Amino acid sequence: MILCCVNANPARLQSASEKTDSLDVKELLKSAYEHQQHGRYEESREVYDQAAKQLGEITPQTAEANLKLQQGLIELDRLTGKTSAAIKRLEAAIKQTPDQPLLHAVGARLTYETGEYNKAHQYVARALALDSDQPLAHLIQAHLLTDAGKIDEANEGYRWFVRYYNRAQPEDAETLLQIAEGATQYARWNSVSQIFTFVINTVCPDALKADPLAWQASYISGSILQEKYNRPQAADEFTAALKINPQAAEVYVALAFSAIESHDFDLAVKMINRALEINPQSVDALLTRCDLELINGQYQQALKTAQTAADINARSQLVLARLAACYLLLDGVPARESLAELFNADDNSETKTTSSRFTKLTVDLLKQNPKPGYFLYELAQLMEMKRRFVFAEFAYLKTISLMPQLSGPKSSLGMLYMQMGKTELAQQTLDEAFKSDPYHVRVSNMRKVLGVLESYGAIVTDHFVIRYDSRADAILGQYMADYLEEIYPELAAQFGYEPPGKTQFEIYHDAKGLGAHQWFSARMIGLPWIQTIGASTGAVVALTSPTAMKEPFNWASVLKHELVHVFTLQQTKYKIPHWFTEALAVRSEGSARPQRFNQLLVKRVPKGEIYSLEELDGVFVRPKSSENWNFAYCQSLLCADFMVEEFGEDALKKLLTSYQNQRSTEEAVKECFQISLEEFEKHYHAYLKKITASLKGYRTESTRSFKELQKDYEADQQNLALAGEYAANLLSRRKKQEARNLAQSVLSRNPAQPQAALTIARLELLSEDLPAALAIMQPALKAKTDDVELLGLAGKILLKQKQYPEALAIYEAAHKKYPYQTEWLQGLAIIYRHLTEDQKQKEALLKLVHLDPTDVDSMQELMYLYQSEGDLKETLHWGQAALQIDVLDPETHECLAETALKLKQPELAIREYRVLLQLDGKNTEARYQLAKALFESGKKQEAETEVEQLLKLNPDHAAGRELKAKL
Repeated sequence: MILCCVNANPARLQSASEKTDSLDVKELLKSAYEHQQHGRYEESREVYDQAAKQLGEITPQTAEANLKLQQGLIELDRLTGKTSAAIKRLEAAIKQTPDQPLLHAVGARLTYETGEYNKAHQYVARALALDSDQPLAHLIQAHLLTDAGKIDEANEGYRWFVRYYNRAQPEDAETLLQIAEGATQYARWNSVSQIFTFVINTVCPDALKADPLAWQASYISGSILQEKYNRPQAADEFTAALKINPQAAEVYVALAFSAIESHDFDLAVKMINRALEINPQSVDALLTRCDLELINGQYQQALKTAQTAADINARSQLVLARLAACYLLLDGVPARESLAELFNADDNSETKTTSSRFTKLTVDLLKQNPKPGYFLYELAQLMEMKRRFVFAEFAYLKTISLMPQLSGPKSSLGMLYMQMGKTELAQQTLDEAFKSDPYHVRVSNMRKVLGVLESYGAIVTDHFVIRYDSRADAILGQYMADYLEEIYPELAAQFGYEPPGKTQFEIYHDAKGLGAHQWFSARMIGLPWIQTIGASTGAVVALTSPTAMKEPFNWASVLKHELVHVFTLQQTKYKIPHWFTEALAVRSEGSARPQRFNQLLVKRVPKGEIYSLEELDGVFVRPKSSENWNFAYCQSLLCADFMVEEFGEDALKKLLTSYQNQRSTEEAVKECFQISLEEFEKHYHAYLKKITASLKGYRTESTRSFKELQKDYEADQQNLALAGEYAANLLSRRKKQEARNLAQSVLSRNPAQPQAALTIARLELLSEDLPAALAIMQPALKAKTDDVELLGLAGKILLKQKQYPEALAIYEAAHKKYPYQTEWLQGLAIIYRHLTEDQKQKEALLKLVHLDPTDVDSMQELMYLYQSEGDLKETLHWGQAALQIDVLDPETHECLAETALKLKQPELAIREYRVLLQLDGKNTEARYQLAKALFESGKKQEAETEVEQLLKLNPDHAAGRELKAKL
């Protein structure tokens, strides 16, 4: 020890105080870094400043500490959007230590992220000259080569990370994270799925072992999983990242993207705003906001947002893609031939002076990057989102030709082909994409859909191809095909347009352990849930089979609704706003306004909760709830009704023509109706208020809470209406005795108080004392109360007691007062049936099926009523209407077959008997009637086959034996 001290170089010895100071600096730097990784950015900056001050007092300064200080402060500036400050700090640090490769690498990243590519190249060159294995410099170099269109060289640049990891086996977190990023990009380009797994399961966990504060490791893992549509695991990784650093702007952007994918747009906005609060210069956050604005149709605002991003980085392919999308959506999309010419032009080609903004941007980009794959890929996805399918297909194909390394465009192109109904091309493309990326959930799901679709049967008509489960839906498929051809001429005449080619309809049933709706959802979005039962891309229609649903629906209405979308979307080249195509589709169904629409009108319009037309489009794609979604449909329908009432029968056709001519809504309204959009909406909202005022008897949820009601009652106990309401609320909270006492007190002063009477009646019904319940309500009934709940309960009791004349008085009065509510018509139909008042029963049923187009029981009842009257045409009409809800009902088919014979329509009768026998093969009478109809139609051989079948089932069938003798 003495010898070492004697021989030591005095210049390298530190005093005890100097060692203490150095230790203090290290502790301060460690503390500052911990604050930074936990997102405590201001505290981190304060501690870094303390370290800088203390470091300045140490002589000589340690190079390692100074580097960590400068690196930490630069990263802090970068994370909080203070890029200019970061660059100034970097330049000062390089002046101080010009031969530090890490600083040059950091400079390369900063200038790359701000679009200063020339400077970035210089920084990369200097960093690698000083250290040929500098990972961050290699990463930025590969990015720069990509943006210069030097794809092969860039690929080698990303491959370097795989080789370096295998060669050097680094263990520090910073290097491992850079390897994760570079190696993942190599995996994407070269379809090496094992690398994804290795990065997620080994590299990122090792980074976290080396540095438990490295939240970036969880972020990288989550991003890879998100890319593969593995949302649950991605969410877990993002949560883990935020647990370490709740101020990680990148993670909030990723969560915003996930929210958009899930159509939770309010959450997306929240996440984007959070990211920008942390880092106002976050280009990714701005681009995600731009995407959201494009989804909402806010193209001018989206352009402003994209321009803000371009002010930060004008060279980014992702930024340029958003600018290009805005230009295309605002200025119009060039023809495919023009696009091909633009991208195939050589360097000597002259750009026309009349070039569009999109053309100019593209030409400038191609000069800098002849293979802008990421630009085209992002642009294709944005245009596909806006249903500009022809452009999207071109852009995907061009991306694949320029950068065949990318699997994403192949996956997206395959999904696009599914939307376009090009299933053969989709199969081929998705198979190739799956080989490149077997972890892509949507691709995997869509290939399964194609497998199911391949097993389906097909009915080809003049205008349609219907794909269906031939075992479960053979009957349904044929009826759908016939109905579609029946309505096609009507829609072609209505819109003055015919879609080119045959439109494909796909009917999904249960298969391979999954429900019909899951298959339908996977077909439309590649994921297992979508809100509707039917959907159209404009080129293809898919729906859940009604035979697989627990709740019945009118499949004919759904088919017509979706076919209207095919007409309007194609006719306007997808320029029609979402709200207007839905308005036309719902209106085409021809039914009365649904009850749920009326209920929503009563609930929302008086409170002024009305969407503008611009907002409506957004609600369809980002509904907070099914209620919002339904109200968007309601408002759209009523806007169409308003236009017809205000501007005439041709108003809708005029507006559609304006959209066909590529007008915006503001321009179209002005052109068609000679008023401003603001004035139009003012009149439209007045119309909504008028309609709402006509709706009586719809109960709305009280805006008053129970506690508020209790407080109001206690302040005014002599108010019997308030006391009755309070008693009813007490009962709903199971405070039975308190409710009874209060209600009885109210009734002692006013026996006709409806809510008090209703409260006691409900208590009596708990012991099934129907007479007592009815008796307590009599004073209110005699006073002609308009309380809907009391009238409904009294009516139901009377029906149960079969007191039809007494019930009739309640139901007729209630229906007169509340004509849009179906419950009164349902009661009236029952009463009239029991009183054998056929004409009145028929009138009630006709109103009922108009208000509720899914009421198959009422349709069948109408069928039998008309049959009993001998009105064969109406019998046929209502029987066919009933089949549009329950196509597998044997009794309806039997009635239709018998009616068709009487109408001398043997072909229809034969068809109905054949269907009936598919459903009930042992029905010997039906088989006899089929054989007889075939015989009388001259189809003796078919008749003979049926007679043989009949006599096998019943050898003693006399009429059958007689018919066989004739044959």
